[in-house]
Amino acid sequence: MKIVDQDGKPKSHTRSVRRLRTIAVLPTMLTLANMLCGFAAVYLCMLGLIDAFTGVGAAAKTTLNRQLIEDLLPTYVSVGGVLIFLGMFFDGMDGRVARMTTGTTNFGGQLDSLADMITFGIAPAMLVIVMILTGHHEGLEGPFVKQRFAWVAGAVYVSCCGLRLARFNVEHAEGDLKHTRFYGLPSPGAAALVASLIILHEHVADVRGKILINSLPVITIIAGMLMVSRVRYVHIGNTYLRGRKPWGYVVLMVLIAGTFIAAPSPTLAGIVAIYVLSGPTNTFLKKKKKKQKRKSMAEGEKQTAESNTDSSGKGQSNSGS
Repeated sequence: MKIVDQDGKPKSHTRSVRRLRTIAVLPTMLTLANMLCGFAAVYLCMLGLIDAFTGVGAAAKTTLNRQLIEDLLPTYVSVGGVLIFLGMFFDGMDGRVARMTTGTTNFGGQLDSLADMITFGIAPAMLVIVMILTGHHEGLEGPFVKQRFAWVAGAVYVSCCGLRLARFNVEHAEGDLKHTRFYGLPSPGAAALVASLIILHEHVADVRGKILINSLPVITIIAGMLMVSRVRYVHIGNTYLRGRKPWGYVVLMVLIAGTFIAAPSPTLAGIVAIYVLSGPTNTFLKKKKKKQKRKSMAEGEKQTAESNTDSSGKGQSNSGS
């Protein structure tokens, strides 16, 4: 296989290997914690499948030893969804800690992408597949078409996540951390959408659980497509949480926190859904605004041309008289 660089020129085979001698310990540990959250989520998916294969229905409801936590997270899959959010916390902390200590490095960026691929790519796809296989009351004997569709949805999601992370690494230089917008849905945002819906399913399974679980593969595919799109999304941390903000921001945060305490899973799913829909909505509104602006400019130019024609006609009539 011929190896070429980004400009298409063949790479020299005599290039010496650069050895990495030192790394930043604390940021690396935080990135590995993110990776292990994804690994643990996949492990919990396996436990859920084992319960489904063996037909042990009660064991799926005994994931922790504390009754309060078991009431909030009654199944292995729901605990896996929470681990994805925990991975998001570590993912947000590693970069900040790196900037406060030794600074960002190429090694940290590469390791971060590998961790994101596991926690925000493979783990959410596995959660969706296991939820479809075990979420129906038929267990693993459910409709084969739905099982195959769940696998396709997971495969599309993982592929799009890999492409999204690779594109981000190529388009953003090392240390470029002050950006306020993303092109395409960030992989943590897509994973948060899937995980929040899975957690929500545990609390509405008896009411709207069937509708949610049937729409989950479609939502997963849409999330994957948004990751590789060019739809603009704001960087929440750099846009809303940095610097000095008006008092309204504090009031809004207090209201969100109170709503989350009262109804955790619906509030979480609602916040994530608003963020995911904000990108296409803002893109549509901007295109509509540009279209109206072009239309108004065209009408203004038309009126100017007509007024110039009328004035020239009147000038000719006056000169003729």
